[in-house]
Amino acid sequence: MLYDIVHFSDYLFAYPVAADKINVRIRVRSNVFSEVKVFFKNLYDHGPEIFEKEMKIILDDGVHALYEATLAVKERHFKYYFELRAGADVFAYTADGIMKNPAPCNYFYYPAVNACDIIAPPAWAEGEIIYQIWIDRFYDGDPLNNPPGVKMWGAPPDRGAYYGGDFAGIIKKLDYLRSLGAKILYLSPLFYSPSYHKYDVADYYKIEEIYGGEEGLKELVDAAHAKGMKIVLDCVFNHCSAENELFRDVIEKGASSPYRDWFYIYDFPVDASRCNYDTFAGAVPEMPRFNTANPEVIAYLTDVARYWTEKLDIDGWRLDVADEVASSFWREFRRKLKAVKPDILIFGEVWNHASKWMQGDQFDTVTNYKYRQWLIEFARGKIDALAFWRKICGNKMLYKTPSFNYLVNLIGSHDTARFRTTVADERIHYLALALTLTFEGMPLIYYGDEVGLEGDEDPDNRRAFPWEATGKEELEFIRAVCRFRESSPALKKGDMTLLAAGPRFLAFKRSHGTDAVVVAVNFGPAPEKFVFDFKEIQIGKLIEVDNCPAIGPYGFIIGS
Repeated sequence: MLYDIVHFSDYLFAYPVAADKINVRIRVRSNVFSEVKVFFKNLYDHGPEIFEKEMKIILDDGVHALYEATLAVKERHFKYYFELRAGADVFAYTADGIMKNPAPCNYFYYPAVNACDIIAPPAWAEGEIIYQIWIDRFYDGDPLNNPPGVKMWGAPPDRGAYYGGDFAGIIKKLDYLRSLGAKILYLSPLFYSPSYHKYDVADYYKIEEIYGGEEGLKELVDAAHAKGMKIVLDCVFNHCSAENELFRDVIEKGASSPYRDWFYIYDFPVDASRCNYDTFAGAVPEMPRFNTANPEVIAYLTDVARYWTEKLDIDGWRLDVADEVASSFWREFRRKLKAVKPDILIFGEVWNHASKWMQGDQFDTVTNYKYRQWLIEFARGKIDALAFWRKICGNKMLYKTPSFNYLVNLIGSHDTARFRTTVADERIHYLALALTLTFEGMPLIYYGDEVGLEGDEDPDNRRAFPWEATGKEELEFIRAVCRFRESSPALKKGDMTLLAAGPRFLAFKRSHGTDAVVVAVNFGPAPEKFVFDFKEIQIGKLIEVDNCPAIGPYGFIIGS
């Protein structure tokens, strides 16, 4: 029989979670094994006694099941092997493969737990709500700092429009943001730049005056902190503006510029019309790419982040195009910032599998665009609830268990069409947002999601916030879900268990210690029977169908 067993004694399959504890995983075919155990002991214990622990399935994508167990040995040196039972067949899985009677020389080794290998994302951020703000489009709190020619608020955006939003506007709306349970305010780029989007930085040491400058940002940081909120800055270290003085020096001096190796120059002289240098996306002359493996570049740009973190008491950084930057850069970035502020949050923009950056030496978390991908498929009815759940499980297998409640789950961002426009149904939009707010991970609300703001691809997805829409009944529903999450250890820190899955219906349980919450959502137009003994329903209500409890069409329930 082909068992399809996978285990490595490192990376995602064996990793430390405390000074004397490791998690071990083994991946096997779904629905094959009735029991999986792990036998373990101190690596240097040569006696006959050995500890035994039953492993539990933590994820199943319909093809593979992932088992995990936490092993504790006070000496912090481990050796172990697995025992698997399939019907009458019982065998050991070892470093030397399948065998009946393994000897100590066949065991897997995890030689030592070292403190630097224990992933330690900031505890304050676990499961918290992130609110992404496009500064210029959020709220104009101080018209005196507006650039010339601002558009009328609400007019359709284009690729060069300014509307006048600023730091003062965010300060005036902090109570609104707090009412959404947002713990983390993630701000769009704010360093001096020739573009409206600011993803091409001309001066990393100058904050845009049209937003309120350094003084205005400091006021925002202090005001947010006073309300228990954190500030995360969005910045680009992959590339800069062609107007940046570093790149200008290369243009002017050519091969004699001390910065020639700071960029990827193909030949000299540098010529924007020929684009004879590497750029963002390989085709944007206005955004030359840094050579982020160059030690001088690493020193310069990581010092930028350290400078602003120290000066303004910044709580985190969201890192644009993070997967194109050298890992040596991110390791130094983390080292410098964690030395300044040990609990700073570092999260990268990665659109695909991101386990490479989530080993504890680079990022604390990443943008989980895979979640959005499969949620859209489910919301549109292209896959059913069970397929959606299994896709999510398959993606989670790529990350260590302590990371699950840190993955940044989003339904949209400044780089995607708005979810409301994508699904073309306001009911589905709000159900998807509510589901995201009850899922594992750190839910991200892209400004306007909570009021159903529409928008197609860039630049239409960056419309000005429609403040007249904040009286909508649906906003109160989202607020209620946000407030419940804010007070629920199960929703912020708990694990997930599937309870039921129909074509358009999904129910699951979140558990953390003694706190447990049940979430049920119906994306379909027909009622769905759901037999569960609720002690209390906090949000939503059940109806009755054929003398059985049911969740109504497009219904949503949080209960316990």
